[in-house]
Amino acid sequence: MTLLCVLGFVGCSALAQEINGGGGSQKEKANGLMARADNVPEDDWVEVFRRNPNVDPGCLSIDTSCLRLTARWSVDHKVSLDEAAERFGMKSGLDGPDTGLYVGCIKAEFDGVSGESLCINESPEGSDSYEVTIQMQRD
Repeated sequence: MTLLCVLGFVGCSALAQEINGGGGSQKEKANGLMARADNVPEDDWVEVFRRNPNVDPGCLSIDTSCLRLTARWSVDHKVSLDEAAERFGMKSGLDGPDTGLYVGCIKAEFDGVSGESLCINESPEGSDSYEVTIQMQRD
């Protein structure tokens, strides 16, 4: 009976991991997201918002992304979309209708396992200030 319980638990754990995109624990995936976010800003960027992923080992990503990270920085000079995208690990794809050299968004739509975006916008405060925002989600 004990053996059946152990096998049942192991089977359920494996199924939950497969539903959640496989490949590593939730904590490992969350640490990977945070490391990527830490690589985006330059020394003079000011972080104005950051929400790191909340690791919930009981989360099943059937209808929701288990891990999400959002961060925004304020920058008092122009930021190259290409350079920020490279540090974030994305290709800029400057041929999109909403992207330019210094403002715009690059998105990798959610494909059932992961999705991410990098946006650079002029700050509502004006005066050559910009906001850089990243969002990542991972099952």
